[in-house]
Amino acid sequence: MLKTRVAAWLSQSLGIGTIAGLALTAAAVPARAADHAPPPPPYELTGMNGVGISVVWDEAAIRKALPPGIEPAKGMTGGINIYSVRHGNGIAPYSAAYLYVDVEGYDSPEGIKGRWMLAGIYGPEPKTSAALKEYNGLPVRPGTSRLEPTADGKRAIGIFDGKEIVTAEIKPVPNGCAPAAAELNYLSRSTETGQVVVTKIPFAGDVCKANLVSAELTAPSGDAFAAYRIARPVGASEFRNGAFAFSAPVPAGK
Repeated sequence: MLKTRVAAWLSQSLGIGTIAGLALTAAAVPARAADHAPPPPPYELTGMNGVGISVVWDEAAIRKALPPGIEPAKGMTGGINIYSVRHGNGIAPYSAAYLYVDVEGYDSPEGIKGRWMLAGIYGPEPKTSAALKEYNGLPVRPGTSRLEPTADGKRAIGIFDGKEIVTAEIKPVPNGCAPAAAELNYLSRSTETGQVVVTKIPFAGDVCKANLVSAELTAPSGDAFAAYRIARPVGASEFRNGAFAFSAPVPAGK
């Protein structure tokens, strides 16, 4: 029973740093050491806190975003994760916000659907998004996020170029936290080969029930986040004191 509840909470919330980056140009590669760019993954990270919102996406944009052979989960389910990480090697500390859609055929051992990141921001240091895009092929760019208290809950905000592009507000459920552990599978395209690859992300931490107050994409027209529309918000969770790791991606195989 507990395992079933934990998997359900995780599938609604954790997106865990699905990673990002701005590919380094050929001119920048020789200067990698001088620029203090991180080495390839794995990256081990701790002190992760954030908010996860589960949604149903509008279908049209999702179909355009996925490559041939990758099928969205029934119901066009997915989510929005807004979080920060305090400690770790290579790419931390950082804050992030991203959108993802659940996909078929790549479930974790706990039964959580595989995920395709639609758009993300990671920062404020450019090295975080650069590494995640170059090594893990995720569609991200530099940006930040923050969590702030409200009268009876929390508000999570993703920020790009000084503008708030995604916001979510939750109200925690009293005594709703429980320890959880799971593996999450994020699919992306390799920047080197163009092949679909999988980044496996083991996670452990506290996952907490929450009531969703609001969730809104506020990115201006033309922004990567503005390409997607929430058809229906589903629920919310909070994650605290998380530890996880980005693995080196491997070719996708069902």
